[in-house]
Amino acid sequence: MQSLYSGENNQQEDNHQCATYIFPASRAMPSTMMSDDLSSVTRDTQTTSATVFKGHARSASHGAVGTGAVSSASSVGVIGRPSALKQNRGHQRAFSQGQISDGGTVGFQKGHSRVSSKTDFILPPGHRDTESIPGAGSVAKTHGHSRQASRSESIYTLRQSGTPNLWTQFQSYVLRRGGKTDVEGSRCRTVVPNHLVPPHTPKKLHPNGKSPDNKIRTTKYTLLSFLPKNLLEQFHRVANLYFIFIVLLNWFPAINAFGKEIAMIPVLFVLGVTAIKDLFEDRRRHASDKRINNSTCRVYRSEEERYKKTLWKKVRVGDLVHLSNNEVIPADILLLRSSDPNGICYIDSCNLDGETNLKQRQVARGFVEKQDIFEPCKFRSVVEVDGPTTKIYRFHGSIVHPDGERVPVSTDNLLLRDCMVKNTDFVEGIVVYAGHETKAMLNNGGPRYKRSNLERQMNLDIIWCVLILIVLCVIGAAGCKLWLSSYDGISVPPFIPSMQNSTTEGILSFWTFVIILQIMIPLSLYVTIEMAKLIQVYHIHNDVNLYDPETNKRIECRALNIPEELGQVQYIFSDKTGTLTENKMIFRRCTVGGIDYNHPPPENIQKLKTRPGVPLPLLVNPRLQEELEAGARPSVHSQRLQEFLLLLAVCNTVVVSQHPHHDIMNASGVIEQTADSLPGRVVPTSVPTSVPVTGCLPRVDTAPAQYTLLSESRSVTPSPPPQPCSMATASPLSSSPGSRPKVLGVPSLLVVRRATTPTPSPCELKPIFEAESPDELALVDAAYSYGCRLVKRSPQVATVSMPGQGALDFEILKILPFDSARKCMSVVLKHPVSHQKILFCKGADSTILPNLAPTDDVVMQQHIFRTQQHLNSYARQGLRVLVMARRTLTDAEFLEWQRSHVEAELAVEGRERKLRESFSRLESNLTLLGATGIEDRLQEGVPETIAALISAGIVVWVLTGDKPETAINVAYSARLFQPQMELIKLSARSRDQAESAILFYLSKVQQESSIGTSSSSTSRGLNQVGVFTRPSAGNGNIGSSAGLRHAMVVDGKTLTYILDRRSNLQKPFLKLTQYCTSVLCCRTTPLQKAYIVRIVKEQLKMRTLAIGDGANDVSMIQTADVGIGISGQEGRQAVMASDFALSRFKFLGRLLLVHGHWCYDRLARMVLYFFYKNATFVFLIFWYQLYCGFSGAVMIDQMYLMLYNLLFTSLPPIAIGVYDQDVPEQILLAQPSLYNQGRLGLVYQPHSFWVTMADSLYQSIVIFFICEAAYHNTEVGIWEFGTTVTTSCMFVMLCHVAIETRSWTVIHLASILLSITAFYVFSLVYNTVCLQCFGLPSNYWVIQQTIGSSIYWASVFLSTVMALLPRFVWRVVETTLFPKDVVRAVLDHKVAARRGEGFLVSWSRSTSTSSIFRNADFRPKHVTQNSLTAVG
Repeated sequence: MQSLYSGENNQQEDNHQCATYIFPASRAMPSTMMSDDLSSVTRDTQTTSATVFKGHARSASHGAVGTGAVSSASSVGVIGRPSALKQNRGHQRAFSQGQISDGGTVGFQKGHSRVSSKTDFILPPGHRDTESIPGAGSVAKTHGHSRQASRSESIYTLRQSGTPNLWTQFQSYVLRRGGKTDVEGSRCRTVVPNHLVPPHTPKKLHPNGKSPDNKIRTTKYTLLSFLPKNLLEQFHRVANLYFIFIVLLNWFPAINAFGKEIAMIPVLFVLGVTAIKDLFEDRRRHASDKRINNSTCRVYRSEEERYKKTLWKKVRVGDLVHLSNNEVIPADILLLRSSDPNGICYIDSCNLDGETNLKQRQVARGFVEKQDIFEPCKFRSVVEVDGPTTKIYRFHGSIVHPDGERVPVSTDNLLLRDCMVKNTDFVEGIVVYAGHETKAMLNNGGPRYKRSNLERQMNLDIIWCVLILIVLCVIGAAGCKLWLSSYDGISVPPFIPSMQNSTTEGILSFWTFVIILQIMIPLSLYVTIEMAKLIQVYHIHNDVNLYDPETNKRIECRALNIPEELGQVQYIFSDKTGTLTENKMIFRRCTVGGIDYNHPPPENIQKLKTRPGVPLPLLVNPRLQEELEAGARPSVHSQRLQEFLLLLAVCNTVVVSQHPHHDIMNASGVIEQTADSLPGRVVPTSVPTSVPVTGCLPRVDTAPAQYTLLSESRSVTPSPPPQPCSMATASPLSSSPGSRPKVLGVPSLLVVRRATTPTPSPCELKPIFEAESPDELALVDAAYSYGCRLVKRSPQVATVSMPGQGALDFEILKILPFDSARKCMSVVLKHPVSHQKILFCKGADSTILPNLAPTDDVVMQQHIFRTQQHLNSYARQGLRVLVMARRTLTDAEFLEWQRSHVEAELAVEGRERKLRESFSRLESNLTLLGATGIEDRLQEGVPETIAALISAGIVVWVLTGDKPETAINVAYSARLFQPQMELIKLSARSRDQAESAILFYLSKVQQESSIGTSSSSTSRGLNQVGVFTRPSAGNGNIGSSAGLRHAMVVDGKTLTYILDRRSNLQKPFLKLTQYCTSVLCCRTTPLQKAYIVRIVKEQLKMRTLAIGDGANDVSMIQTADVGIGISGQEGRQAVMASDFALSRFKFLGRLLLVHGHWCYDRLARMVLYFFYKNATFVFLIFWYQLYCGFSGAVMIDQMYLMLYNLLFTSLPPIAIGVYDQDVPEQILLAQPSLYNQGRLGLVYQPHSFWVTMADSLYQSIVIFFICEAAYHNTEVGIWEFGTTVTTSCMFVMLCHVAIETRSWTVIHLASILLSITAFYVFSLVYNTVCLQCFGLPSNYWVIQQTIGSSIYWASVFLSTVMALLPRFVWRVVETTLFPKDVVRAVLDHKVAARRGEGFLVSWSRSTSTSSIFRNADFRPKHVTQNSLTAVG
């Protein structure tokens, strides 16, 4: 479309006067043009229904043809056409991607409508898709998500949309917060460029004033909403509501037991501590928000008529923004200009959806021709867009020009916030969504709350505490009634001034007992356990052994409430590529014409510090090089080699850059110099040299002096080091300060001028390749090393420099993208010399080889046979294999296929199936060219980590998309499989075959297991520690026995039959896997990964951990009990969805075996101690009721009752829960089998609670009745007796902590001393100063008089010894005669340390075997992590 520029004659009148782009009136287009531009023309849409739609009616796009409900107009872009977005209220579904509607009405579905999407969706729990019956001439109302066609292969979780309930609306109103609901019926909005609005226009009068600014806030609270909102959240806890209820009960005079103010102390303390913790967490979010909001970008300011540096938070809807390469996009921006002459730019959306492939975006239609003359001040069109929505790949709108013409825009024209501009010098666009209305913020879900297994067990035991409390209260009420019944004949019973009947008094006393025995429910346990977990997470985050200096990353703890779950993992599900491997692809082997060409890795490969995902340097094979350079008359084999390398170079989606992308506008918005003044650099055709980029500046070279350069907002893509060349004549850029380009982040380079000859000079810099996968980069780099160099690529042409032929421009006719169903990708090219249409195809051997054309040629048959042999050899070496093939197409064949393919694209029903069939028709009758083998090296420490995890009793599953042969070899290299293991392979092509194979292997291993159990004492293989035993059928736990040394391999086809619920194979399959130490699943899809985790978690009742690094691992990570993301090169989607983030897989061993073991052991013993000390105190109060007629009187001062948990006994539990170590870390790393303590839940079992209650009951009896016997028949006062009982209880509690402490530190000693000191200091001050405090009975001078009595000290000493004697004796007997594996390992380590020997000896009761570990650098005080090596 040709554009006209009005006001050209009047421009000389005022240099600062900006003209307006005037788009010509639409003209009827010829039918030929319409057929050629079918995919880019948008038809006008009309509806035959009289129904008023709620939302937006979208025009059909991408060549949609509609009949009935959607009809086409006779012209395109008619002036004055009414807005489809404004006319109707409601979303009318666009017929996109070439759909056809034959019906008269459009029936909408209630729920998620997925249209030709390759994305695997995970629907919300409980979601059901139900079809609505469309009425005549009407459109049914839609609820939920109507998903647009997406070319993405990632996993997304769709959100349900709907009207919030009344309670949510009330909270939003009170707390002034907006929900993140995706309102489908939101009206469209009109965006007016801000430079058309007078400056300082009030927000109420501004046309964009209703849109929010770009300032984000992810904090939960504000200064005003903190108190009400935090209290509202805390009252969601039943325990907090329970204690509020207790406080309210105490305000009733008939049943109150304590002072009203005193009863509020525990609740206020707990609420206050929790509020402070929440405030601390919210403060970190505030700091992150502040950092993001204060980032800078360049925004056009009309008053200065140039781009100016602006903070992100000050960006507004309607602003025009200028972005450079590698700059993060601050808001959702509609693309208006690009440095590319075709109006194309690329964005990296890994921060948004986890995908690393570069996504192409296109300048809006009609603006491509204006790239060189575009100036911001001349843009006077308005933009009509949909309301904000959570759907990342749905955007519809139109640009309305001043002459009335409408240009439709879609997702292809939208740059999303948090994405990064790539492979483009600069882009410019207008902000359409800002701040919390951007798609990135609408999809920001925040951290998720998970409940650990220990917390669930604790909640169950709290319910038992409630039942015990009810029983005690019932007994107390019954005792009160019985005691009062004995005075029925007396008119005025003694000590009771006003008494009702005994039944009423008994009922009232029930509630009195609820008040005085309230600490049976450990309210402070919730606060203490949250504080302990928070400190545990802090120490995990700051562990220097989990820090990776190469990536400068440390562990990231995103979930603060499940650290103990790390110590109870039973199953690990891991991805392979990028998780176990480095994602450093090395081109190792290739076979062409049946000849194998080896490419050994560089000698110093371990020292090479290349970026993950970038191919390592390639050593050229001399033989291949010689055969490629065949002289003037190339042989058939050399031609085949050239064609093979050409396929490697062009059959991909690689984006090429010849130089680091440079923007002549600096970070402050000032143009430094034009591109043509750069020495030794090619002038980019996309950057105009005659028109200022900044807008309407009359003089470019006179930039204001006060604007200085900023380095934070602009960068360039890294350039490879220059290749050495003796003919280089260029000088460094730094030699001329006046002409030095401000290229940030790139050192001074030796830049040479382009050669004028058609063949590129060997001295020029290597292009910058960017691709969606490291495999493609490795293949393109290999072809480049042999002279077949991809020089330039556009959507229509690929320029390749061929050896001896120079640069050739291959016309790209069609690209058949890769998908997981076909497992291949293809490209159709037109050869510039022969003009032949050639199909190049690369993919998996299982796809390419069956599609080879049948041949009678003996040479070709031998070629195929040898290639298959080489493929098997590559797979055994653990290489990632790809097969390359070609096909020559005639013009008639290609036109016929193109016609049928267009029909498939326009299909409504079964569109994806028809597209696959169309691709398959073209990808048939292929001719084999060769195959490649690429090595993805294992990460450092992966074999040792996996071996340690298996020795710890954890079943490790590796879920990969590789072929079985490759995956098996990697499994052996990673020590997932051991040579002595028996490998079980499940590879079936039908459901019956899968069932028979599973049942056969199941019966076999069961027989072997029974034989091995009977002869376990003499069975070979019992020389290991931590091997498995056959799982018990009762509890499903996995133990350790040497007879179980099986491993399993399952391919994707068999897995499909197994996971199908109708096959009834899940239970026998899972039962078979319980006999295996490790399982390898090949050719798995992302949804299969998540489903496997779910069935193991639900059916086997196992605690699972999933670890991955890519967006395809998100569903698996979210399904598992513990999700861990590897912060690799496949985006941060896995990290954002995870509970913990690691930089290397090797850190998983230390995270589980050390921190996981400690966290579980500490928290388990801390919870049991809490139950113990609270129950003991409650029983002491209850025993006193035997001596006061069950009246509800207490012998302990009310202040002691309220401060018992909050002050006197609060520090020792934290010391146990955070700093206690039952085993040093070097022993845990040397003996992974010690992890069984947490994996099997041996510390906190269901019976542990009742053992603790029995111990509490015994100790309370001893304490109370020893004190009662000491003061029997004396005139001791009630408060003196109560003080003695309280002191005895305090000493028993603290000595109990001393017995349970495993490692003494200053913190443990200080917690005990501070607790007893706090008790005595408070008692002395309280009994001295407080006479009638808070309306309480006077306790003046009680403690001073009591401690002066010898009976007091004798009672305290005797009760402490007698109460703790059974526990102490049991600990001595257990440690001496029946030591646990943990205790045995510590004792052996201490013995070895005393002897000064450099050995660690371990013994396992379960296997009756011992292991000796040599300490390479024996240091008893400090043993490093890597100093232990197994020798026996």
